[in-house]
Amino acid sequence: MPIRPYDNKNQLFLLPPSVNEWVRVDHPARVLSDIVDQLDVSGFRTVSTEGRPCYDPRMMVKVLLWGYATGVRASRKIEERLHSDVVFMWLAGLQKPDFRTICLFRKDNQPAIEGLFAQVLVVAKQMGLLKLGLVALDGTKLRASAGIGSFKKLSEWRKELTKAQEEVRRMLADAEAQDAADDARYGSDRRGDELPEGLADAKERVRKIERLLGQLDADTEETQRVSMTDPQSRYMHTQTGSQPAYNGQVVVPRDQIIVHADVTTEPIDTNQLAPALAGVERNTGAKPDKVVADAGYKSGPNLRLLEEAKVDGYLPETEERNIGKLKRAYPDLYGKEVFVYDKERDCYTCPAGQTLSPKTRHKHKTKYSGGVATVYRAPGGVCLACQHLSRCTKTRAKTGRAISRDDYEEERLRMRQKLGTDEGKAIYGERKCIVEPTIGQLKMVGGIARLLLRGLMGAKIEWKWATTAHNLLKLSRLIAGGTVKPVWAT
Repeated sequence: MPIRPYDNKNQLFLLPPSVNEWVRVDHPARVLSDIVDQLDVSGFRTVSTEGRPCYDPRMMVKVLLWGYATGVRASRKIEERLHSDVVFMWLAGLQKPDFRTICLFRKDNQPAIEGLFAQVLVVAKQMGLLKLGLVALDGTKLRASAGIGSFKKLSEWRKELTKAQEEVRRMLADAEAQDAADDARYGSDRRGDELPEGLADAKERVRKIERLLGQLDADTEETQRVSMTDPQSRYMHTQTGSQPAYNGQVVVPRDQIIVHADVTTEPIDTNQLAPALAGVERNTGAKPDKVVADAGYKSGPNLRLLEEAKVDGYLPETEERNIGKLKRAYPDLYGKEVFVYDKERDCYTCPAGQTLSPKTRHKHKTKYSGGVATVYRAPGGVCLACQHLSRCTKTRAKTGRAISRDDYEEERLRMRQKLGTDEGKAIYGERKCIVEPTIGQLKMVGGIARLLLRGLMGAKIEWKWATTAHNLLKLSRLIAGGTVKPVWAT
């Protein structure tokens, strides 16, 4: 079999090759470049080094977005690709900004990337892709840059600060005593400005801990674990265990174009529905018709918010496989659903016909949510004499069975009834086919499982670059595949 010649690495060209020939005509990078050319990037600023002119912001935006779209996020890796990867080289027009320029451009253009995210949504809408009929909301844990070993409880940091301060004082006292002894023995001919060994490190440790404590909120609990290197990150529970992380939020319609992206330090999703709805309306100019989200977003205020905003929401109280099933600690006892509530009289009627009246109101509060509930009971001693006692409650106290009700009970009942229907289950079932694959693409293809920038603002910046790149890659593939036509071609 004939073999093609290989010893042609030093082959000269009669005519110089065209950079534009390096990337095939239907490559998604070409479409991404064309889309960015249609956007306003005047808000981006590029640093100038060594007195040279700045790099064109369009080039920097294209290179960074393609990096995030293909999982090449580290500035040094991007610089390496600008020397070795023909797609990166083509996007950059053979220019080669160094990693510091790339890193500063990414970090210092937070308002501009926010605006670019919204512009991409406008392009998607013009191409007929952005339809807000049904959207899915979900959160995912983004591994913070901080190491696990940098975390200690706030109370432990205070103890370490006291220890470091005492060490500084001891070193200074030892130095003064040594100086006095030396003066008495040899005379006062030493300069006296020499630092004792280890004193500079101890003082620096004190400064770092004081700076850390100064960055924390006044209401930070003493038991909360805080990182020295990234104080705003939080220890969060994930499927692979607890780790330093931020909580990334996305809202996605059926076409998997992300219409809202944000990051929070709260490990739970309860308080993220309202910001998500506001973000969707701000980015697209419209409200969705339907919203589906998992049980992490369940709360009375969220249910009321959806009803007041006239958005058809689907927020279950439990996992999808348990929707419509009664999960109780004591399944052999009467559930709350068999007690009939009379709104006008504000009381419950039990299966035995007894009236349960409001007795007390108690507050329940966690770190991220809270509320007030009313406790209803029958008159004292009635339950003990009831023939239904063994089927109603396990308590044998005089107070008997108690029913708790808060201000959002009616909204919960309506949500339960809606999700219990076949239509409700089918609509909620779409969630796992819309938002979960999108998060998977961001983490597996975009490589955003672990953040590079530190601090909440750094996490927000990276998440916005990643989600903007995801949307552009989605549009680029649809255009390159001929599914839709670009707006500039029409």
